[in-house]
Amino acid sequence: MQCLSNLQNILPIQFILILKNILTLNTMIKTKNWLIQTIYRDKVRRIFMSIAYRRLLLSLIGLFAGLAAWSLAEIIVSYQAAFSSFLIFSVVSGGIFGLLFGIFFGSAEGIINSVKKKIIRGIITGSLVGLLGGALGFLTAQAVLFILGEYFLQSQFSFNVFGLPISRALGWGVLGIFIGLSEGIRAFDPRKIKIGILGGLIGGFLGGLLLEYMRIFIPDMAVARLAGFSLFGLVLGFSYSIVESSLSYGILRVLNGRLKGKEFYINQRKMLLGTSIDTDIKLTDYKNVQEIHAQIKIQKKDAVLKTLHDNQPLIINEEKTLSQRLKLNDVIQIGDVKLLYKF
Repeated sequence: MQCLSNLQNILPIQFILILKNILTLNTMIKTKNWLIQTIYRDKVRRIFMSIAYRRLLLSLIGLFAGLAAWSLAEIIVSYQAAFSSFLIFSVVSGGIFGLLFGIFFGSAEGIINSVKKKIIRGIITGSLVGLLGGALGFLTAQAVLFILGEYFLQSQFSFNVFGLPISRALGWGVLGIFIGLSEGIRAFDPRKIKIGILGGLIGGFLGGLLLEYMRIFIPDMAVARLAGFSLFGLVLGFSYSIVESSLSYGILRVLNGRLKGKEFYINQRKMLLGTSIDTDIKLTDYKNVQEIHAQIKIQKKDAVLKTLHDNQPLIINEEKTLSQRLKLNDVIQIGDVKLLYKF
């Protein structure tokens, strides 16, 4: 415990080390690819290609973001006296936390699909949206506390146990909304925006409650913030993944070749398939697959698959077609790659 209470003395060094290790996103990609390419047991490959892996990775990205935010929080708290008012301190703190979480979650889609270009785009979008969301989130917390203050200030107990944690959790919920929105804004897709709003709000509020109550139940504030920020990031990432699964239009699973076992959510109203890094479902190392070969478009809640090359029809359930509404367990062939449509 003495060691934990002295954590603030090493925070600048620790913060640099955490960011150096966690923000080296290329290392995460290379490690995942090495494991997939060198370990040939089907069970291991399926784990790293599955939706469960996506959910795990989103949760871990949230956890890493929380650890980095904790280190930054300790530095910010040490300079609190330099701010002219607590309101300014809250807005600045919220903006910085939002920026950091936005960087991590904004890069998630690129990390999961091993596309560096999407990582860079996601970091830019996530940082800007997160910065705004963090500042607005902490302003929201202050506004809610001001509105409800008259009721909760009737006793110190109700203020500490209910008023302060709930108002701040609502602020964290607003931050969560903006963090979740970043991928939807990058993809410019209303479905992903909806997923981001719901997943971010639920995860942000629940994670925010845990974060705030850690400060009540753990006497050492540095340790409380460590546990709180870690749980906040973990819950935010996991909640987003659950909502994403619930609101998706289905899953495409690769049945053959290098990406065998890989699963892709159909979580946008329009998705492109092909070998290009600009596609939403990237099918690399398959013959006869064009850079942008086909598209999935949602029509009345059904997924419709259409080839973008009339001279290269799709094969669905062993029948050639240019366009078809997908049904459960349809087997699709695009070039040499085969996919299964499932829920």
